[in-house]
Amino acid sequence: MRPRAVFFDLDDTLIDRAGAFARYVEGLIERHPAAFPPRHRAETLAGIHAWDRRGAADRASFCRQVTAAFPGLGLTPEALWEDMSSRLPRLVGSDEGVCEWMGSLTARQPVAVVSNGSGRVQRTKLAQARLTALLPDVFLSGEVGAEKPDPRIFQAALARVDRSPGEVLHVGDDPERDIVGAARLGLATCWVSHGRGWPRELPPPTFTVERITTRVQDIAGVIARWT
Repeated sequence: MRPRAVFFDLDDTLIDRAGAFARYVEGLIERHPAAFPPRHRAETLAGIHAWDRRGAADRASFCRQVTAAFPGLGLTPEALWEDMSSRLPRLVGSDEGVCEWMGSLTARQPVAVVSNGSGRVQRTKLAQARLTALLPDVFLSGEVGAEKPDPRIFQAALARVDRSPGEVLHVGDDPERDIVGAARLGLATCWVSHGRGWPRELPPPTFTVERITTRVQDIAGVIARWT
């Protein structure tokens, strides 16, 4: 029997996007101290993280919120996005355990990245995480022209690996875009929860792990059971 295939989301699945975003925000505050009063620093950080919604927020809306709330930045929403999209990807770190395990996984079965985002931003993150050579099959919404949960981005990846939906496991951290989107096509799913509770109104994933970075053994165990 031919091996099954695995699809992975990128942000907060294969890479620690939350950590990179936190470092970006800290750097933004350091570069523009006058725009962020020290006495409100904790509230400022909480607000910016809430607006970002772990990367799920619309980028244009997020940048408008930040620049409106902190006019001392002296940046337009477009300028803030350019700053963020050029700096944040380079703050992504690599995880030796993920890289080593991914090398062994791709030797056994087809693996692809299925992620929302632009090619410029997401491919820089892959390079920073030292995953580019390990994961050549990458499907990004900015390049495919459809973003999760749109079935077309999953279908593009299915065509590449030449597998039916029932032969593929999709792993991701977004309940609707990753898990519901993949399940609608008939893919098995694994939710990367980061300690969150599953939304009760949504059909549950096939599997759940808390995280992959620093805990790669958990997803390795899921794939071993699934295959």
